[in-house]
Amino acid sequence: MLKREITETAINSGASLVGIVSAQTIDSFPRTWVGWTVQDYTKKTDEILPEIRSVVVIGYYVWDDMLELAIRKGENWVYPGYFPLDILTLKVKENLQSEGFDAAYAHSISLKRLAQLAGFGNYGKNSLIINPTYGPWIRLAAVLTNAELEADTPFTQDLCGKCEQCLEVCPVGALAPFEVDDKKCLVGINLANSNKLKVQNELAKHEPVLSRNSHLMCMQCQKACKYGNRQR
Repeated sequence: MLKREITETAINSGASLVGIVSAQTIDSFPRTWVGWTVQDYTKKTDEILPEIRSVVVIGYYVWDDMLELAIRKGENWVYPGYFPLDILTLKVKENLQSEGFDAAYAHSISLKRLAQLAGFGNYGKNSLIINPTYGPWIRLAAVLTNAELEADTPFTQDLCGKCEQCLEVCPVGALAPFEVDDKKCLVGINLANSNKLKVQNELAKHEPVLSRNSHLMCMQCQKACKYGNRQR
């Protein structure tokens, strides 16, 4: 009953996908290194919330290119395409707390691993979760809770197969199968504000500037995927 209630809350608030992963399952995987601006290893769930039992995983369908906007605010970048996830996680967190359970936002945990375990899709060759309906156009968030919720079945199908279109279209060769070099990726270069002169032509073409403080992020590896683009 509680799982159904949580799922309905998320879907009614705009979520595209909702799934449950047991804390024991996600914590059974080794820590992984996160590059980009994080530069740290992932955490175990009980480092964030003691006596955790379950993780509510949420997927939001990025249905338009404008949701790939990046806006500079001071020294940082903010991404409006992720704002709906803030609302969704808040709704789920409040729902759990209203039922007397503890709940916390899942930071520093592998959201992509959680998404695969929650049944959303497989980890693709472009290092994104590929969903059969939405392709790589989903953004992820999660809420930790001490509520005991029935876990969903992990996604085991390989949607990529022999396809390597995403690797072939990357304008800077940042992709290898199931790996992305964040120091080569145009998104990473803009995020770190480094090595821009070396790839200024590629940035101008694939990360177009919209204003002094905004640009669209590169989407070539996503657009090359055979899944999801019919929905956009």
